Order: sequence, then C-alpha cells, then structure tokens
Amino acid sequence: MTDSFMHNHQSALDNQMEDNAIQDLQDAGIYPTPDNDDILERLYEEVTEEWLDNIRKNKLSYTKYDKPYIPVASDLDQDEVKAEVIKRFEELPEPGDYDEII
Repeated sequence: MTDSFMHNHQSALDNQMEDNAIQDLQDAGIYPTPDNDDILERLYEEVTEEWLDNIRKNKLSYTKYDKPYIPVASDLDQDEVKAEVIKRFEELPEPGDYDEII
C-alpha cells in the first residue's frame, strides 16, 4: 500500500520539498527573488553618470541659447541610453550562475 501511495504522489512530495527549501533560502535572504526594476534603475543611473562623466572629462563644451551649458541626463539620447542599459542587463549572470564569475 505504501508503494502505490509513493508511486502516485512522489513527484508532488518532491516538488513540495523543493518549494520549502527555496522558501527557506528566500526567508534567510540567500535566494532572493530578483527585482528587475531596481536592477534596471541602477543600470540606468550608472550609464547616465558614466556618459555625463565622460562628457565632463573630455571637457566637451556645449552651448544653449549662446551660453555655456553643462549637459544633464535629459540631454542624452534616451534611446542610446536604453539600448546600453538593456545590453548590460542581458550581460548580467542569471541567479545561481555566480560561480562562473569567480
């Protein structure tokens, strides 16, 4: 009788044990659910700052209304920024692939 029960329900039991293990890791902060919005926002800020720093380092001069002007994030080509953010996002390792980085 036990054999037929295990035969019929083993995969469900295995799935439940796996779900419990993942939940324990999530509760401990070891296996967090990725929040892509936060990651994309961080990447957007990084790209924007890098590009603006590059403009400042190279002392590129800009004028607006015939006056010296320091570019801000909204002056960057947002399509190019978005493309760079997506490229960097896609290059990030998948959760669990961190041993490949080392």
